[in-house]
Amino acid sequence: MRHKTFTFSTLAILIASVTQAQAAVYDVVEVSGESSGVDSLQYYDKNNSDLAAQVQFYGQGVSQSSGEKCFETSCTSTNYKVFGESRFGSDGIDIRDEIPYQLDNFQQINDQWSLERHCSSALGFNTCDTWANIRFFGVNYNSDDPENGEGFGGLRREQFAWQNNYYANTLPLLDNGSDSLGRVTTFANTASGYDSSVTPSLGTLVDGGDHVSTNGAVNAVGSSTLGDFTLGVTSSAYFSKNNHYARQFNKRGFVNVNGNQVSLLPLTGDDLVKHTGQTLAWDAVEYPESSGNLLVVGSAAFSPSELNNNLKLPDDVPINRGDLNNCKSYGSNPSQLFGSWACQFVVFANDAVFWNVDGSATNPEAQLLSERASNRPALDPDDKNRSFQASARAVALVNSKPVMVGYTTDSVDNDYYAVRAAVYKLKDGVTGAPSAKDWSVSYIPNMNIESGNERVYRYTIATDINDNGKVIGVAKSARSEERSFAEKLYLYDVNTQKFSWLDSSVSGLFFKGANGFASEINNQDQVVGWVDTETVNQVNGRQRRQRAFTYLAGSDVVTDALPAKSAWLLDDLTNDDVIGGTANQYRIAQATGINDAGVISATALKCENGFKTLSKNAECAGEERLVAVKLVPRTDAKVQPRAEEKEKVTRKGGSIGLVTLSLLAFFGLRRRR
Repeated sequence: MRHKTFTFSTLAILIASVTQAQAAVYDVVEVSGESSGVDSLQYYDKNNSDLAAQVQFYGQGVSQSSGEKCFETSCTSTNYKVFGESRFGSDGIDIRDEIPYQLDNFQQINDQWSLERHCSSALGFNTCDTWANIRFFGVNYNSDDPENGEGFGGLRREQFAWQNNYYANTLPLLDNGSDSLGRVTTFANTASGYDSSVTPSLGTLVDGGDHVSTNGAVNAVGSSTLGDFTLGVTSSAYFSKNNHYARQFNKRGFVNVNGNQVSLLPLTGDDLVKHTGQTLAWDAVEYPESSGNLLVVGSAAFSPSELNNNLKLPDDVPINRGDLNNCKSYGSNPSQLFGSWACQFVVFANDAVFWNVDGSATNPEAQLLSERASNRPALDPDDKNRSFQASARAVALVNSKPVMVGYTTDSVDNDYYAVRAAVYKLKDGVTGAPSAKDWSVSYIPNMNIESGNERVYRYTIATDINDNGKVIGVAKSARSEERSFAEKLYLYDVNTQKFSWLDSSVSGLFFKGANGFASEINNQDQVVGWVDTETVNQVNGRQRRQRAFTYLAGSDVVTDALPAKSAWLLDDLTNDDVIGGTANQYRIAQATGINDAGVISATALKCENGFKTLSKNAECAGEERLVAVKLVPRTDAKVQPRAEEKEKVTRKGGSIGLVTLSLLAFFGLRRRR
């Protein structure tokens, strides 16, 4: 029999639920995915009996507000649209990653062995074999025969699509205005969305009805004089020809605006890049303001990476290892290019770019934001197996000028390429719609990759910027501290160049060795994200539990319940002290967006019948699943912290186990507005 002790008794909780006002800081509103129809699609040709139970829903961002403040005047949840995606099992490498796990500029994490090696060196778990197997073979893979294809999702399924066909497992979704998610389609879902000069070489499109072969994700939604827009990233559909299945590209940015579904093309100049190069769209602003020009920022391929490298191909794919290098010469011959299995694995050097989208059906070509520092080549001169990588992850109008943040590549001691957080500022004197290289790039200070010839960080990136010029981001530690390769959070002001860490001097939530992610910062300087909530060893231990947080970084008080400069777990701010109420069905896992009205988008763990207690890590009386939610501020906001269990409970049945933790980890490094 299990015994649990809480900081206050269950009886006290029940009494409190009767005698106290039902107050919290935020109301939890689930954004249901049931009406999207994604749980009725085909996902693979195995047992489909429990598909609906395997589909999880993620909230990835929320639409902007238009002047209202929900802590001051009651707001209606349907006025704010959450976007996100559904996921069926695991996907191995997140579709939003320019390079795997943000640190692999070798681009060699592509099979079970390399996934396990990455886990061991960058995370340190003693469960890295399972961690890697879930990502490669899929959730619930057959441990006796992992290659039989029974797992849900998994990287291996995508790699063997050439022989076996493919069923998408990540589908983009957008709130339809009634707190329900609907599917988002893009140019990639129809044959007319592809270059007519290459489609004869690809064959017949495999995408339609209940068989979808395009993965996708929404990264931002917004309004402009062109109308509402949705942007993000999609994979190519698969095409069938001569008993094999090929896709034109791994991923491309998209914009849906003014009734048109636009494809964002890579940089010009190389045939292989033109036909198969990847692009990602992350964010957009209308600039010049009210001009009808949508300035979309992201990343785009500009050159192939080093392809004469066996490690660029996964071990278990039966391909001649030398075939990959031939793809460079196939770039001008689509029949050869799309007739080669090896060319499905081509990878690229990527740079930070922008596109000017004018609302027409024209597919614009990427333009470089800036000159590469020191005119750095695509391939690292000291080790050509590393490639240049850069991306603009967010844009804001700071003092009426577009400023982007993200990352670029530093040549550390002129010895090796590494990813480093960066700011892109418009050059003085530039007016009107911008052109190529109109921005200058600079590193965010205080985060040198090395200190005293010792590597300190594996990478640093900026994830968001607001109109005040406040930047947030993440620095991934290269060495263990407190038995963790910590992911440290920071704040930076582009106007004053002031830098500060979110650490224990700010709040105990950000303890030494904690892993976290800062998702978004609104114009009240309120930050949301997620952070470790336990201190167990990760190095030679297990993955830590994480929960969503918010930090009031500014001096303004958004509500009396949340003082300026205070940090909170959102579980404490959604507790209404009613054990049988709606709020106790949810624990907020990851906060992903916040608008100026104060509405937060998030992914939550849902227990359909309610958690057994009000505590933070209460046990679910049934099964937990992931759902998209929005957190709507209350005008009568009141903080009622959840209790802590004093003793660890061995959770069974509806526990948050390794698989659920792994699925949450697929959020990756991203931001959205």
